[in-house]
Amino acid sequence: MNSSLIKNFDNATLNYDVSKYNWPELVLDRIKEKYPTVTSLESIHTILSPTEIFDVTGLIQNAFLEDEWSKLLDDFAEEYVAPLLDGQKYLIKRQPTLNVVIPNQESVGRRLPFHQGIFYDNGRGQGTIWMPLTDCYLSNSMWIMGLEDSRKLT
Repeated sequence: MNSSLIKNFDNATLNYDVSKYNWPELVLDRIKEKYPTVTSLESIHTILSPTEIFDVTGLIQNAFLEDEWSKLLDDFAEEYVAPLLDGQKYLIKRQPTLNVVIPNQESVGRRLPFHQGIFYDNGRGQGTIWMPLTDCYLSNSMWIMGLEDSRKLT
């Protein structure tokens, strides 16, 4: 595996300028266009049904096909991801995936299964950035494991 991916993407935290790349606000504003009763991402699960939440994931993923969102993502990657790759070329997923993890999700018939890029034909040699849009704690969060534990499990 590429040494810069191991060094910089092995369960590391990326700090970025949220005022410049305000993904939470951008996502919330887009959701509010279709679901105006949603006033915060933290409480979306109390307002929308699981089916509507699934709809929201497609809504946001499709937003990245628009020029404004696509350019913002490209700019973000150039500013924050490119420096982590030691000068190597990189590609960005055209439509980032939005996973909505709600508190106690199993109680409403939802779950976010173990995810490993190779399970989705992403291949090896890729880094993934998991970007929480809300505070993560207790059961409304994902657990991220380091490279060695991931290799053992997969």
